[in-house]
Amino acid sequence: MTRLLYVEAVGGAAGDMLLAALLDAGAPLQAVLDAVEAVLPERVSLESVEVRRAGMRASHLRLQWTGQGGPGAGRYSVPRSFDELYSAVRRSPLAPPVASRSMAVLDRLAAAEAHVHGVDRDGLRLHELGDDDTLVDVVGVVAALEGLEIDRLMVSSIPLTGDTTLPATGSHPEIRLPAPITLELLQGFDIRGAGAGETITPTAAAIFATLGVPARLLPRMSLDAVGYGAGTRDPSEYPNVVRVLLGSQVDGFEEAPARDLAVLEANIDDLTPELVADAAEALRSGGALDVWTTPVQMKKGRSAIILSALCAPADESAISEIFFRATTTFGVRSYGVRRVELERRIVTVPVSGKDVRVKVGLHQGRVMSATPEHDDVAAVAGRAGRAVREVHEEATAAAHALRLMPATGDGS
Repeated sequence: MTRLLYVEAVGGAAGDMLLAALLDAGAPLQAVLDAVEAVLPERVSLESVEVRRAGMRASHLRLQWTGQGGPGAGRYSVPRSFDELYSAVRRSPLAPPVASRSMAVLDRLAAAEAHVHGVDRDGLRLHELGDDDTLVDVVGVVAALEGLEIDRLMVSSIPLTGDTTLPATGSHPEIRLPAPITLELLQGFDIRGAGAGETITPTAAAIFATLGVPARLLPRMSLDAVGYGAGTRDPSEYPNVVRVLLGSQVDGFEEAPARDLAVLEANIDDLTPELVADAAEALRSGGALDVWTTPVQMKKGRSAIILSALCAPADESAISEIFFRATTTFGVRSYGVRRVELERRIVTVPVSGKDVRVKVGLHQGRVMSATPEHDDVAAVAGRAGRAVREVHEEATAAAHALRLMPATGDGS
């Protein structure tokens, strides 16, 4: 059974608002407390309290810091590097799925910040985003999603304002909202106009960008629970809350997509292996989706191969021409096929502090296969002094742990 979570950014969304909404919807509080304690031992306690926002009941996250001054003595709020945040999660006793997904969110956040400022991520100093609050929000939300056993996270249109100016800080000059990093993270999501103030924080945007998918319509589900998370502000014009709808996939919610394709092939017995390889490469370069050979025996006992190419029906004529140009065949036969497909995505996962690209295949939000890019794996293994197989397995496990959501779709 696929568990669905639909996030509706009614008035906006921040990491603490999203965490409060998940707790309000039934996420196990102890699992969240344990996860936060694992990353920030004896530094913070949190509780969810009931508040009103524009007359609407919601939960609000209240944090209590155990002291002030620095690591191990309360809230740490001086600029940190990405590696410091990343290491706090990596070295903690978090459960592997929570750790992997939390590091992926932090990785996305740091990559966006580096891109906005045009700097190398390794030397990036995070100002507000380097606070302990970021770790609480990211690790807490991921632990809550894990506790609720969420398979697919879908996000409504997102309210953004252009009426407020961010004051200058050590990391950027005075600039009007939305913050550049927030826009960087929300590419691909639906946005809409909103009131004044920062309606979406970079942390929430990073969670959506890493773990969620835009959903233009409310998904069809068997509704199990609803949760409301409140922000600190209480404007009279709208309820400053984020709402989450938790449910289960109904039968027939989504089937793996299928495409009508064509297979073109020819029997060939008079090409050298080198020329067969050249012909196969020409077919791939010409638009074939896949190319393969099958050994066969032809008349008079001659050894031969069947050279086959899979392509879209619209490309059939062009692929046929390549067969005639690149091989010695006098004829190409074709027939239609229907291929059921996994959604394919290229993602990056952090291994030993570096990015490894992984090709993943998804079905209904679940990672069914994950193949790391060998060149990336070998490079990381060489720099870290680790075995290639070990890095390959870690990257594969990290991709599976992400439980990536479909890249497209409207949730209908």
